Amino acid sequence: MIGLDSTAIIDLFRKDKSIGDLISSLDDQVAVTQINYLEVMLGLDFDNLKHKIEENYYDKLFNDFVNFDLDILTSKKAAEIANSLRKKGETIDPFDCAIAGILIQNGVKKIITRNIKHFSKIKGLDVISY
Repeated sequence: MIGLDSTAIIDLFRKDKSIGDLISSLDDQVAVTQINYLEVMLGLDFDNLKHKIEENYYDKLFNDFVNFDLDILTSKKAAEIANSLRKKGETIDPFDCAIAGILIQNGVKKIITRNIKHFSKIKGLDVISY
């Protein structure tokens, strides 16, 4: 199984050929998280008709892929990731820690993202860029 970062999800909506081709070539199941959903929804203006189209796209996409929730164990894993990075003098966005924590806790060891800078710092998660 392979996880998607929010950058990849947004690029799928934008019909970015490179992410579309990569997803099409995968033999693995694709997973997303509720944190990804929150991130993409935070970027929408629900009064804007164009954003309503985007909202509908994300709703369908999140129903089509394996969708992992944030719970006690995944929250703890996210906090462990953040604390480990902080001890090294590094920080990344808390949403990225949460996405990584959810994926890793659910046995997902790979993530597709354009945000290599953040996710490459996380031990136990292989980053695939496009």
